[in-house]
Amino acid sequence: MNVSLLDLTVRDVIIRHPEALPVFESNGLGIFADDEIRFTHGAAVRLRTALKAAGINADLFRQKLDDAIAIAMSRANSQPSFLPSSRSLNLFALLPCPLKVPLEEAFNGYLASLAPEQRAGLTYCIEGNANSQIDYADYADHFENLDDMPDIIITPGFNSFFHPHFVKRFIKTGQFASVSSFDGDRHLAAMAVTDPDGHYTMLAMNLLVLVVDHTRLGERSAPQSWADLLKPEYAKSIAIRGNRDGSFCETLLLSLYKDFGRDGLTRLGRNVAWGWHPSQMVKSAGSGREDTPAISAMPLFFANNIKNRENVTIVWPSDGALVSPVTMLVKADKRDELRLLIEFLNGPEVAAICAGAAFPAVHPGVDNRLPDNASFKWIGWDYVKNNDLKALIAATNASFLHAFHGRTP
Repeated sequence: MNVSLLDLTVRDVIIRHPEALPVFESNGLGIFADDEIRFTHGAAVRLRTALKAAGINADLFRQKLDDAIAIAMSRANSQPSFLPSSRSLNLFALLPCPLKVPLEEAFNGYLASLAPEQRAGLTYCIEGNANSQIDYADYADHFENLDDMPDIIITPGFNSFFHPHFVKRFIKTGQFASVSSFDGDRHLAAMAVTDPDGHYTMLAMNLLVLVVDHTRLGERSAPQSWADLLKPEYAKSIAIRGNRDGSFCETLLLSLYKDFGRDGLTRLGRNVAWGWHPSQMVKSAGSGREDTPAISAMPLFFANNIKNRENVTIVWPSDGALVSPVTMLVKADKRDELRLLIEFLNGPEVAAICAGAAFPAVHPGVDNRLPDNASFKWIGWDYVKNNDLKALIAATNASFLHAFHGRTP
């Protein structure tokens, strides 16, 4: 096998050599047997990076591929044809689910407006971040070269594109550049959403608010701030976002840790009883079921979609709705070449779609439909850049879990 196969995307390797798929399946990369994953994430990650992320020896894997390809060639009595090029994707967008469908439709409309030769030159993949079994952002810890990545990457939350490996190798060296100087509308401007160092572009934000089910709250007063979630009267009464793998909402944990330290995480852990997806919180709120949380911390989009509102209140915390960013990374040397695409992604049409889905956009020309007195709680670029977020997210989750599982400090 030509060593250049390691520099092809996983998708291209398997398209070129279907006989390689059993090697992937039997050697720790069976996730790419799934067609959807292979044609989404597999189109954005090179084989070399996928092997490194999985801790698989590239030379041994290459030898197994060699053997499988040689056997297939022998059976077909053929010679290998020219290897396909593995041109990086121009755009890889991993979007929050409420944004995926409307933004994909708008993007298709944008493509239709281009001249045929411009349209043919764009390669892209738009995916929902909850629709896959793997997280593309996790590969950021293993990228070694700029060519390993798409030209434009859009991701939600505090993910691996903020981790030390990526920041040191690609951000601090200026290989990605912000493409926006927008400060946001009158609500957002005070937050300083523009990266002062000019690397990341915040397109929009996922806002977390509180939802109170009064049938479960009883005689207790409703929380009015994030600090209130730490009060002992809410013991085992709260739901926050959590996954089966034991990871909980990093936006909430980081924010409380910044303000209250480890003690704050301990107190929150004692009060949380449910680690749910927001869709579960929506179904439970106002349902009258006994296992319903009295208080849920959920994205504004989901809170707005609660059907049983009679005994439910959406609380905009007095210290601000928590901000989880939707961020765009653009290769500095691709800004001119992809100017039209960047202007679309950073423009009013995409911003209006975000605003309409309760993801306030930074573009100042859209109505984010926010309350007049809306305030926000954003940990800030200084905190993001001056801390090891990878270690900090792991440490805050561990501290929270210690109390969540009923262990004493």
